Amino acid sequence: MRLAVVFALVVVAQVAAQEHQHEAGAHNHPEAAKIQNPVAADAASVVAGKKIYAKTCSECHGEEGKGDGTMADEYTPRPPDLTDAEWKHGSTDGEIFVVIRDGSKGTAMKAYGSRMSPKDIWNVVNYLRSIGPAK
Repeated sequence: MRLAVVFALVVVAQVAAQEHQHEAGAHNHPEAAKIQNPVAADAASVVAGKKIYAKTCSECHGEEGKGDGTMADEYTPRPPDLTDAEWKHGSTDGEIFVVIRDGSKGTAMKAYGSRMSPKDIWNVVNYLRSIGPAK
């Protein structure tokens, strides 16, 4: 049973790696783009996401998501501005969720999937939507 689970995870990781495409400075995640946000972007979710963001993300991305956190100068590339229209790692809810969950290779963005529940990650996505570009 355990071997089957490990094999399934390896296959999923290989498929995900193949579907992660880089074109002209952008990163496309076709499978992640298909993931639908199951958490309503209501006031409660946005407030919960803001609290998690302040505790977990603001050190790098800044209090207002501008990429100017206290640790931002420590990283190359710098953390992105999450309030502008340019989202290099995808701008769908699913892509944002996957970047938070899995991190971003070649950047300082760590994976938070083992430290945050899926609902907490979706709450952060909903908060980012409230301060960032529209869908």
